[in-house]
Amino acid sequence: KTFYDGVIELDDCGEAWVELPKYFDALNRSFRYQLTAIGGSGPNLYIASEVDNNRFRIAGGSKDLKVSWQVTGIRQDAWARDNRTQVEVEKPEEGFNQNSQ
Repeated sequence: KTFYDGVIELDDCGEAWVELPKYFDALNRSFRYQLTAIGGSGPNLYIASEVDNNRFRIAGGSKDLKVSWQVTGIRQDAWARDNRTQVEVEKPEEGFNQNSQ
């Protein structure tokens, strides 16, 4: 997984575009988002436009509200596809001592 985060201030309409690195779309897929209002309530914050062309849009807030954001993605480049981390690896029986835990 890759993680990108920051803080952005919403405009007069309670919205903001978050600009990501130019390589973001090429490197990542399967996005997940987190939003947290800073200094005020933001119960209606939402992702108005999902990641496209290395950016996404936040909406539903009030003018000048600061929003902490995080977006994660699954790497899709050739090296990452060929070297996926194994979630669970079986331990060999020989040499394993249950009493040493």
